[in-house]
Amino acid sequence: MILLHTLLLVFALAPSMQEMLGEYRLQLKADALYEHRAYSEAESTFRQIATLPAQKGSASASFNLACALYMQGKYPESATLFSFSAKPGSKERSLGLNAMFNEGNSLAMRAVGSNGKAEKKILFRQSLNRFKAVLLTDPGENDAKINYEIVRRYLDELERSELPHSGSEKKSTPPPSSGISQDTAERLLENARLEESALMKNLPRTSKATGQGSKNNQDW
Repeated sequence: MILLHTLLLVFALAPSMQEMLGEYRLQLKADALYEHRAYSEAESTFRQIATLPAQKGSASASFNLACALYMQGKYPESATLFSFSAKPGSKERSLGLNAMFNEGNSLAMRAVGSNGKAEKKILFRQSLNRFKAVLLTDPGENDAKINYEIVRRYLDELERSELPHSGSEKKSTPPPSSGISQDTAERLLENARLEESALMKNLPRTSKATGQGSKNNQDW
């Protein structure tokens, strides 16, 4: 009778085991595609994973998909998904913090690509709020400090460019059409490249930069 129960249990578990193995293989495939910078293919696989019954509504599934979208420059959708992953109540604190950090990057890059100054300022302010939220939780997060300062400075520059100038004042060099200098956009992109391997939920940041940003003025 014990053997019969054991066999029945094995047969009952067989379908769920197949589903788990299938999900595991998909996850390995998606991770490999991402690591090889095949972001479009990784996106498709992460979308497939996100539709699985066990993953529907999962913060980690949304996070991984958002990473693949971000690396393709699809910032509006990546920001939305990072925002979902960062919602309070996430089971993993590190996942929530990384999601907030990455949402801040997504919003900043949306601002860089925006042609409207009003929209650009709104997006930069939202980006600052995300980095500030990370720093309120983890004041030693140097990457967030650096990005906060980059965005803050160029938001200040954008707002100063709108101030009226008297005729006696020396005219400043007109800002580029994007409203933000090219070196800023390149710095944001460079940070994304440097942090690329740390974006994945299953490859969290294990070390922090030292020395950088420690003397920046803080308003968080």
